[in-house]
Amino acid sequence: MKNPAFVRTVQENGKTWFARGDERFLSLGVNCVLPADGSKPSDGRRYNALPKHQNNLDAWAQTAAERLKSWNFNTVAGWSEEVLYEKTPMLHTRVLWLGPWGKNDGRLTDVFSPDYEEAVDREARKTVAPHATNEYLIGYFANNELPWYGERGWPTSPRVSLITSYMLLPTQSPGKQRLMKFFRDYYNNDFAAFNAEWKTGAESFEDLQGRQYILSGARTSAKAVAAWAGLVAERYFQLCAETIRRYDPNHLFLGVRFAGRAQESVMAACGKYADVISINSYSKSGEPDLPLLRAVAALTGKPILITEFSWRAEENNSGCPNTHGADVTVATQQNRADAFSRYATQVLEQPFILGYHWFQLFDQPPAGRFDGEDSNYGLLDIYDQPYDELLSVITDINGRAGEIHAQSKVTPQPVDPNILADFRETTLRGANEPLAQPILFTDASTRFITWGDADAGGKIDAQKNDDGTLTLHIHPAGWGCGITFFPRDALPKNPDASVSLLGADRFVVDLQCTSPILVGPSLSESGCGPVSSQTFSGYGGADGEGYTGVGREIQPGEGPYTLPLKEMGLNTGYGNQRGNKIVDMQAVESLQLFFPPNQPPATLTFRSLSLQ
Repeated sequence: MKNPAFVRTVQENGKTWFARGDERFLSLGVNCVLPADGSKPSDGRRYNALPKHQNNLDAWAQTAAERLKSWNFNTVAGWSEEVLYEKTPMLHTRVLWLGPWGKNDGRLTDVFSPDYEEAVDREARKTVAPHATNEYLIGYFANNELPWYGERGWPTSPRVSLITSYMLLPTQSPGKQRLMKFFRDYYNNDFAAFNAEWKTGAESFEDLQGRQYILSGARTSAKAVAAWAGLVAERYFQLCAETIRRYDPNHLFLGVRFAGRAQESVMAACGKYADVISINSYSKSGEPDLPLLRAVAALTGKPILITEFSWRAEENNSGCPNTHGADVTVATQQNRADAFSRYATQVLEQPFILGYHWFQLFDQPPAGRFDGEDSNYGLLDIYDQPYDELLSVITDINGRAGEIHAQSKVTPQPVDPNILADFRETTLRGANEPLAQPILFTDASTRFITWGDADAGGKIDAQKNDDGTLTLHIHPAGWGCGITFFPRDALPKNPDASVSLLGADRFVVDLQCTSPILVGPSLSESGCGPVSSQTFSGYGGADGEGYTGVGREIQPGEGPYTLPLKEMGLNTGYGNQRGNKIVDMQAVESLQLFFPPNQPPATLTFRSLSLQ
């Protein structure tokens, strides 16, 4: 009886491959290969191919496998039907959930607890051990898009992080105690140094243990945030690797399906313990983020598997409106095919790439699946009909994938260390030529909008006064509230209504308050939009970045207040995260004032906001 041939990774002639026996291959897969969408949409419209197979799951599975092979896919990827994994002789991957769910997605809290370790062991015993001898299994993803940034697998707010998550733990919990040790170590047991970067209300490290509130008080706190995330990641990946290999020493640990990326320290920890780095990497333009992928491969020293990517078209047979989900919307099915061609070809040329997994087999319900997603991500429509233009291109490129990879002349490129940097100094375009005179950007007569965490009561009530001021009633509940100011009509405008502020290096805000309140400045370049927009196009080279600062506390009877622009950093919750990392002052769309949470309501009188 021959020995089992389990999948491993190899490097030959500078290229990485999966290997099984003497076979060398790339994993070309499809996620969610299922007989039906399990959602219950309001209008009943959803994918369900079982009736076409007389509700015979084995018959459906045979058809599904034949289809995948006809499109030159070789892998049944994540979240697929169990019968395909167990009864069909096709390569496959499994997504685990090693990290118990908790309030507000607590999958990374508390990784230092014995209870957490026991839960991971219990889950692995159930979902890993039974598959240890399956020769068609490539390996396991420990999880999907974990909340490395506190709330999500991507930045949502500079005021939320794994530090704020762990501060909320009970005082005597292992995670809270480990965080307290981290603070002492990181700040060399100097509470004054800690207090210079964080606002907690505590007066000592001993006092800090019982506190839950924490707010960044300086941009440099981002370094501590990344360092702590790295410690959490070190424990998480070590625990996952040891547990998976305890129950299955034969298969690969494929990482955790990062949502594009995580902090540099987190990616490094993953590379230390995983065999493969898995990344969900969507691109609306069809151009893969090669500089990022190269940087991750260089940092981790491990090959990369693209575990989700896709496009959705306005033109689709299912009636999908494409309002929820990753915004990779294009106009037509041919546009989807063209985007795949650009993306897949460039990815396959990279020597460190092990393949890609398309998301997903069929379109989502037009009325929304369980989480609201309603997108045309499918290779099939909800009526089980294929999108022929797309599949024609996919079939061709999949068929040549190994050849593209093997014959590629792409060699390792120098890596810009700033690509993965979690903290960088702020560069202001035009700062070498100071303003001749201040620019009055806005006053109480110009257009503004207010915003806030309405569900928690976070809001600003604004009232224009006869004396040319605004009265602002601030209610910074939930995650807080803010006000966005647009430039005065009298300022010279770019074609997109942005303005040039070249030469400015500080805000000057004329505010008066009735009680102390913390306020932070923000700036949006031309083209700025939600992080999920994926593509950003501003005027005059501006690339849609947003910048925000921790701000300062304003006091009754004082003001105006000067807020240096250099103290702002890239807004990780809004705007382009892949831009030039330069504040493009030649095209500023708007300026904002943000009022962080955990402070009492206040009333302000606003007169003007100038740049100097």
